[in-house]
Amino acid sequence: MADDLNRPLGVRPEPGPRRKRRGGNVLGIAAIALAAIAIGLTAYLAAREPQTLTLAGNPAATAGDPAGQGGTAAGPVNQGNEEPAMTGAEDRGNEEGATDGLTVLQPDGNIAVPRPRPPDAEPQEAGLAHLPDPDLAEQGATGVVPKRGPDGRRPMDVYAREPDTTGNFGVARVVLIVGGIGISQTSSHQAIRDLPPTVNLAFAASGNSLARWMQEARRKGHELLLQVPMEPFGAGGGAPGSHMLSSEVSAEENIANLHWAMSRVTNYVGIMNYQGARFLADAIAAKPVFDEIAERGLLFVDDGSSGANQSEAMAKASILPYGRAFLVLDQRRTRQDIAHQLEALVKEAKRTGIAIGVSNGFPETIEMLAEFARKAGELGVEITPVSAIVNDPERDG
Repeated sequence: MADDLNRPLGVRPEPGPRRKRRGGNVLGIAAIALAAIAIGLTAYLAAREPQTLTLAGNPAATAGDPAGQGGTAAGPVNQGNEEPAMTGAEDRGNEEGATDGLTVLQPDGNIAVPRPRPPDAEPQEAGLAHLPDPDLAEQGATGVVPKRGPDGRRPMDVYAREPDTTGNFGVARVVLIVGGIGISQTSSHQAIRDLPPTVNLAFAASGNSLARWMQEARRKGHELLLQVPMEPFGAGGGAPGSHMLSSEVSAEENIANLHWAMSRVTNYVGIMNYQGARFLADAIAAKPVFDEIAERGLLFVDDGSSGANQSEAMAKASILPYGRAFLVLDQRRTRQDIAHQLEALVKEAKRTGIAIGVSNGFPETIEMLAEFARKAGELGVEITPVSAIVNDPERDG
């Protein structure tokens, strides 16, 4: 199975209806048959031998990547006591003179709200949320990959979690994304157990037991993302066999590596970069990947770790649903520093209506986020799934 997983993708998916959404939510099969097929897909994924990525080491600092980490943010979790790599994202919490506590700020009236999904884009029923929808999956060279359904339904809609509220003016929304799920088994369990289902969990393509963690997270109600490794500055194209998307290989090879990552798990709404400062700065290399993500009905989240990239412009050109993180919450892993970042996130949400914060699945981060979630209402913010607030050209018109 390991050889199959590392085999280059030999064929492109068959063309089918992509962008045009049709009315109706026809499954075309009885509920029992759907569940049986979905269970089969899940069992296939669970039986696969876990793979491990070999990512490049820390590159030297370069322009647009001041920390010299090539755009690392919410990435694979260290299982030991090693400090997380610093990122190119700004440490905005300390700009505001934040203290150890969280300051309650009042909304300023400049609040954006997510729009309700159209009737033909309803999420899965709760009882089926841990099962892949057979109409939204196809067999690729390395495993099952997502696709749009024959009726035009998108995985980003079907596997989405509805926000607690929609269309209500005056709500400041924060999106919390915890990355590296599947790297540390202990931290993965802690995140799923302790964090509320409104928090997004991002699965590392390099992780282990991803099908198991996916099922547990979806049963809990979490909305999922997939972290795909992308080339940082100084990586030299990445190590052989790393499946890293690179500016130094062909579009076909990048699509093959994207499909490998996509086949590691199911039931996610979109892709988030792991590193990628160099790759996302190269529109010629990255644009075909963005086209492919859009064609398959997924969204893209830029983790915000690289300031000088082309992701937003490419997303617009690809008609790709897109969001960008405002900050990284745990560049420094002390409670005080994480509190500073959370305070900055709250302030930004109340200023603009929406703010995305990404983090690693470190135990101390999970503890702080669980504590923050319990107090979110008192702080005047609502934790909202990322699918509800991305800029979506298809949904928003």
